[in-house]
This record gives sequence, structure tokens and C-alpha cells, in this order.
Amino acid sequence: MNTALLVAVLLLTVLTVFNLVVVLGVVRRLRAYETRLGDLAEPPPVSTATLGEPVADFAASTQDGRLVDRASLTGRTLVGFFSPDCPACHERLGDFRAAADRHPGDVLAVVVNDGGDVAPVVGALGGTGGVAVVIEDPDGPVTRAFGVRGFPAFVLVGDGGVVESVGYQVPVPATL
Repeated sequence: MNTALLVAVLLLTVLTVFNLVVVLGVVRRLRAYETRLGDLAEPPPVSTATLGEPVADFAASTQDGRLVDRASLTGRTLVGFFSPDCPACHERLGDFRAAADRHPGDVLAVVVNDGGDVAPVVGALGGTGGVAVVIEDPDGPVTRAFGVRGFPAFVLVGDGGVVESVGYQVPVPATL
């Protein structure tokens, strides 16, 4: 009887130690997985435009036929890049319109025609005056000049076409 009890206690001890080793291994793998996810949580750069550097030269026509180029970016210009197939773009259209309405300088919206229906985006951007809208191909002159890599992208450009801020979020009014 003592022998059977001793064997049972030893077996349970071995099983408990084995369970502890397995749980520690799972915890270690979960931490490694979280670390990899943390590295991916930061989105890739939205643009290759460098803060403090001027935007590359470009020339494009707005929907109403006006020419826009780097020289026309006078004062502080708010620039937004949108794609019709981008859910986040649709989510931020209202924020962009609100920022555009409060922005004292020029506002330029670039809609990249990548095969989707641009009409809803253009309608949301140009519903009221003040926003110059350019529709161009994915590798169009404005998109290339700003080095846009993801959508939506928002750039605040200062005097001389110098980049003041770049990001996925519309600049808050304090930075406008």
C-alpha cells in the first residue's frame, strides 16, 4: 500500500513539473509573438517626404482647371491624399473637411484613381469651396512629388514648399 501511494505521489510530481515546463514554454512563445506584433504595430511611413525639406517639383490640374505646382504652395498648405478603395480614407474625410474649413491657407486634396469610383470621395471633398481637388493615377505627379506610400496621407507644407508634418492623421487645428 505504501509503495502504491509513493508511486502515485511521484507520478503526480512528475506530471506537475512537466505541466509547469509546458506552461512556461507557452508563456515564452506568447511574449515573443507580442514582441513581433509590437514591431508590426507601427505603420510603415506614409510618405518619403522629409520634415524640413522642400517637396519635389510637380505640376497638375485641379478639377476646376487650375494649375497647381510647388510654387503655388504659398503660406501653409494642407494636403490630403485619398484612395477610393481605402476604408480609412473614407473614415477621415470628415476630419479633413473640418480641418480644411478651419485652415487659413490653401487646401489641396489628391484623389488617386486606382480603378475605384472616385465620385464619392471627390463629392465629399469638394462639396463646399476652398478645397482644390486633383484626380490622378497612382504614380501621378503630386503623389510622386510627396513620395506617398500609403493612404490616407496628410502633409502640412509651409512656405517655399517645405514639409512641416506628415502622417496618417489629419493635423490637429493647433498645428494648422
